[in-house]
Amino acid sequence: MAPLTPQTRKAFSTMETLHSIKSDLVRTADHLEKLSQAMSGHARFMEARATLQSAIDVTAHIRSINVVADELRSVAAKIDDDIDGAC
Repeated sequence: MAPLTPQTRKAFSTMETLHSIKSDLVRTADHLEKLSQAMSGHARFMEARATLQSAIDVTAHIRSINVVADELRSVAAKIDDDIDGAC
């Protein structure tokens, strides 16, 4: 078996880096999803205590967190596509 060329080594290194980045993105999205769920419970509690404005503010933050989590997952999916296209 012939030794790997520098170009092949670099490609493997890049793929490992992309897998690592993808893993970080997915882990962060999962964390944000859990945070969103916890904040949803907090918003329901605040609504029950008649602090509607605060609940509305929390709900806006929850929506923002959900958007970011979705975007992270979208980027992670594109990394998969890039890796598959490189193989």
